[in-house]
Amino acid sequence: MGTHSITLIRERSAKRKEQSILGGPAGSQYFYEYYACIYQHFDGYVEGGVGEWLASFLCNFLAEKIIYVDAGLLGIRLIHAFSMSDFKNPRIIPITSLEELFKTSVYEYVYFITVDSESSKSQYNIMLSVCDGDFILTARPEKFLAKYKYYSTQMEEMKKSFAEINYGDDEVEKEGYLSEDLLLLEFLRRWYLASYMNNMNGDIFYT
Repeated sequence: MGTHSITLIRERSAKRKEQSILGGPAGSQYFYEYYACIYQHFDGYVEGGVGEWLASFLCNFLAEKIIYVDAGLLGIRLIHAFSMSDFKNPRIIPITSLEELFKTSVYEYVYFITVDSESSKSQYNIMLSVCDGDFILTARPEKFLAKYKYYSTQMEEMKKSFAEINYGDDEVEKEGYLSEDLLLLEFLRRWYLASYMNNMNGDIFYT
């Protein structure tokens, strides 16, 4: 069936009284707007797959030194880049809600590209995250692959848990991404379980 993945582009801003219409983790300290969801049926893994390609794309995008980066502009560029890539049949899929997106479908990898709309430095307002159901890892695009490889080595060869590993990327914690990651992981795990139960009942949906 391939290694299924989805890539979501979202914009982060200061918390509002209302929650995003798409839902999300309770307790989040930010407001998120989602701009695009791209499904890839094959090669969803990080190394040599969608994850590494996304990191490279974002590094090249930021190298253009665009004065102001927002999620809408990034979404258009990413969709076009996916359509011109070697990936087979990438597709945009609708998001009725985050709950439905993860409850009814199986994705081995979920990628989040987060644009901080309130950052004063447009060259430093993009983060790339990957979640595989067991952990979620976030980094600047230029640090993403090295950080992922480090965590993978520590977990697979050194048998450490994700929580035991310290990569020294203090920026992720300082800018509020680590605390948001923990909330998001808890939210996603709930719907990964729902997907598993649907699969056991024969109700799972592969996009």
